[in-house]
Amino acid sequence: MLYTAVFMFVAIASFVVVSDLQSAEVPLQQNTVAKQTGESFVSVLTLAVKAGEGFSYNYTFPRTIFTKTYRLDMRLLNTANHSMILDWAGDYGNFSYQYSLPAYEYKIEGSCLTNDTLDSSYCTNVLMLSNDGENLTITQLP
Repeated sequence: MLYTAVFMFVAIASFVVVSDLQSAEVPLQQNTVAKQTGESFVSVLTLAVKAGEGFSYNYTFPRTIFTKTYRLDMRLLNTANHSMILDWAGDYGNFSYQYSLPAYEYKIEGSCLTNDTLDSSYCTNVLMLSNDGENLTITQLP
């Protein structure tokens, strides 16, 4: 009976420890997915810049991150540090990430990207990228 009680105590303690570790890992996993979403924007914009004149591409981006919408602030694209910021209000708090982009002239066009900000729930989830050799034009399709 003593062996059974000790075994049950160890089993319950192990379950509690593992459960606690897993619940602490959920915010980390959400954080990683949010970062990767922003990195995918960076990858496609970098590709469009490096591909050069005549390159055109329609990029389909995810509408949500774990069922929550996000914003991509592109007002810093044509500043000295050429960057953008992804803001996402997750279940465990607000996440904000800044990403650097290659030095280039970026033109943001269309009524969907109001104030040079992409709202993932607004318009379609397709960005049209077009490089004319001097500018990379970014348009969110209506």
